[in-house]
Amino acid sequence: MAVAVLSRMSGGDREKFIASAKKVKPILEKLGAEVRAGQISTGPHAGQWVTTARFADWESFGKGVQGLLSDPAYMKLVGEMAQTFKLENRTIINGIDL
Repeated sequence: MAVAVLSRMSGGDREKFIASAKKVKPILEKLGAEVRAGQISTGPHAGQWVTTARFADWESFGKGVQGLLSDPAYMKLVGEMAQTFKLENRTIINGIDL
């Protein structure tokens, strides 16, 4: 059962978002996450940015979070991103196998 972390952010511009996402992606992938990013096109959150980090299961998710919190490079990137982007929402989704 997959576990996905969906983060929605506002602020910045397309180039800054893509540059930041490209720095974070290999760190998350090294910890076992499948990473996706995009921009919301419709509805009340149109224009905001979305990232998804999908882990295979809860154990992988836990190990991934532990790895992130102990990674100085990741923590530095999060600090830099917080100067440009505002985290609007973060949702953890427990997947259902169909």
